[in-house]
Amino acid sequence: MAGANGILESAAHFSGVAMTEPLFWADQKAREICEKKRYHFIDRPIPERASFVVKTSASLSGVLHIGRLSDTIRADSIVTALRDAGAKARMIWVGEDMDPLRRIPEGVPKEYEKYLGKPVTEVPDPSGCHASYAEHHQAEYLEVMEDFVVNRAKRYSTTQEYDRGSFRKYIRKLLADLEKVREILQSYRDSSLSSGWSPWKPICAQCGKVITPQVLEVDGARVKYDCRDYEFERTLAKGCGYVGEADALHDKGKILWKGEWASEWALWEVSCEGGGKEYEVPTSAWWVNGEIAERIFDYPMPTPFFYEHLLIDGRKMSASLGNVVYPADWLKTAPAELLRFLYNKKLMKTRSFSWKELPRLYADYDAHADVYYGKANVPNEKERSHMIRLYRISQLRAPPKERPAAVDLTLASMIAQVYDPEASMAEGIKALQRSELIKGQPSKRTVDEMRQRLIYARNWVRMFAPELALRAVGEPDVAFLAKLTEPERASLRELASFVKSGPGPDAIQSSVFSIADAHGVEASRFFQILYRLILGADHGPRLGPLVCALGPGRVAELLERALGPA
Repeated sequence: MAGANGILESAAHFSGVAMTEPLFWADQKAREICEKKRYHFIDRPIPERASFVVKTSASLSGVLHIGRLSDTIRADSIVTALRDAGAKARMIWVGEDMDPLRRIPEGVPKEYEKYLGKPVTEVPDPSGCHASYAEHHQAEYLEVMEDFVVNRAKRYSTTQEYDRGSFRKYIRKLLADLEKVREILQSYRDSSLSSGWSPWKPICAQCGKVITPQVLEVDGARVKYDCRDYEFERTLAKGCGYVGEADALHDKGKILWKGEWASEWALWEVSCEGGGKEYEVPTSAWWVNGEIAERIFDYPMPTPFFYEHLLIDGRKMSASLGNVVYPADWLKTAPAELLRFLYNKKLMKTRSFSWKELPRLYADYDAHADVYYGKANVPNEKERSHMIRLYRISQLRAPPKERPAAVDLTLASMIAQVYDPEASMAEGIKALQRSELIKGQPSKRTVDEMRQRLIYARNWVRMFAPELALRAVGEPDVAFLAKLTEPERASLRELASFVKSGPGPDAIQSSVFSIADAHGVEASRFFQILYRLILGADHGPRLGPLVCALGPGRVAELLERALGPA
């Protein structure tokens, strides 16, 4: 429910108080978890739980970009929603580091092709600073992951759990009930499993690869195999031709994913986990593992949440495409809260992020802040409540009592290029005051918040949007000026004269329309001319605040110099 100041307060425990249906997806999922009483595939009650475990994980076989954070941020939101509902909950993070190396990322030597198919924990670190490829990427990722979550996750490694023997009892159960496991998998397939199929495969005793051993026969815990080539989607893991036997309960190996996921749920007593939209399909690995968990391990399938993957400029994030966004880079251009905000919006809606559209994301976030702090009215109560909850759950800590200071990112980038926010913030504050974005003497907190927004904006332009950089023009474009009509020149002279008087941003904005109309110039054309002369671009931030930020006298002088003597 909302408090007197419009800030959402913690909800009562779902199982103890009758409630209306929650509006926000994480609250809906928390309620589903709390109210789940029976298994999914078998008719059996779920024992009462003292607490809930929400699992998030990442395969360490590829680049750990911000797309990987989507699962963790959403899992974190569910933990928060469960705790807000009065339930005990915690998050765990699992590094799926027994996975094979599937491809060679950009920047890694081509000779690493010989490691394709090996567990990533057994692949050397190409940078030479960590014990393995997996440890290197995990360290980089975990260094910043905590910056994006509220609830600290206990971390696990599948390789370490295999080494400790934690999965041994699940391997034993899978092999003891092999026929039932085969029946479950077969029910999700069109083609038949081979007669020698096994839910566990060994690591080749000769070459150390985990993907190339092909099981030929299974006799209890004994597995006979040969090591042959394995084709990934785009690469080939070369087998060594070795033929041997392995003991599934004592030798090194790995449960197949359709079985391993279920083993992880049972091992860590997982109540909820997320997955991409492809897992929502009834024949996906999620449901196969759910049935294995319940029928083989006697463990209830966790409550799932499915989501769309993040695209970059409409394309899948890929190092080969050069469009990977790393968490550390995100934090140079935007706060963690902004990425949390992006991921906490509707889960099953396709989202395509573009660095060019970062100002729009900031604007959306700021609009939600206005609603949260009661600065903007939303007539629809459901929409208002949803916006408040979305903004609140996107925060890493309790929001301050007063609305944080904010400024349009595009305008901020302009100010940051004229006045260095780290060396000349006092001038930047004056520019914001002239634009009437700061009124009166700002507090230290306001100055700090504005400085950070300007730094983000400056970094955004420098790192990812150089083509959008807004640069004040030093010398007029002679060719452009030669094409101006006399009414257009007259409009510019009148506006320059008006701007000299030091009007506010709204007055400047209105004057552009009135002056253009008085001289018979299309307003859109007049704005284009002004942006070309001031910024060297055909568009830019709202003109009134921009002129005030740069300084009305400075802009008037620039226009008069461009026009020359009357």
